[in-house]
Amino acid sequence: MRGIALCLALALPAAAFSQTEPAQTKPAQAAPAQQAPVQFRGVYAAIDTRPAQELVRRLSAKTGGERRPAIREVLKDPSAHSPPVLYALANALSEDDPDDAVFWYHVGRLRAVYDGLRCRDTSARQGVAALGKSLSLALRGAQFHQRGNLVGLAQKAIDWDSKNPRNYDPRWIALYGKVAASSPGADPGEVMLPESEWPALLKRVHETHLKSVQDFAAQKKGG
Repeated sequence: MRGIALCLALALPAAAFSQTEPAQTKPAQAAPAQQAPVQFRGVYAAIDTRPAQELVRRLSAKTGGERRPAIREVLKDPSAHSPPVLYALANALSEDDPDDAVFWYHVGRLRAVYDGLRCRDTSARQGVAALGKSLSLALRGAQFHQRGNLVGLAQKAIDWDSKNPRNYDPRWIALYGKVAASSPGADPGEVMLPESEWPALLKRVHETHLKSVQDFAAQKKGG
């Protein structure tokens, strides 16, 4: 239960971070850069993050000619894309469409935290924090300067997450963990918790995320 509580703490919105915290310019990674040289084995070798990495690269392109088609591609079927792609989508939208950017960030974070909780390797949950460091200055600013809309956007994201399938491989987050780097990957059941536990985890993620946004909005309003 302690591990679940720690991961749920990661559901706090990026808006709760200090504005003085330096934003990262490096795009969100579909797999951690520090593990790039690792030769994953067995079930972990079958987790293909290359398409997501390529989309993240395109969404992070400086030229609109490459970035805009990638945005349209993701928005055509957002359920098919893993959280790293949704984070990159939020960054890509942040300057021109801040409300949509914040919405997709919240969807991405909900799904990232949920995937982290479903992963048996608790060390893999550092992937959520790693993605959070990739948020652009524009996206962070949108959450602060439009904080009156945050609760509504968070609820909208929760509603969307509840109604739309997750048509991507949720095991992406396992590649951030220590087990994936060392395991032979012979047991497919080693990666994820039993599906019977997932509904309760999702309910707690939604409740905790909304509460954290409500608390943040209330604090700012009172200040």
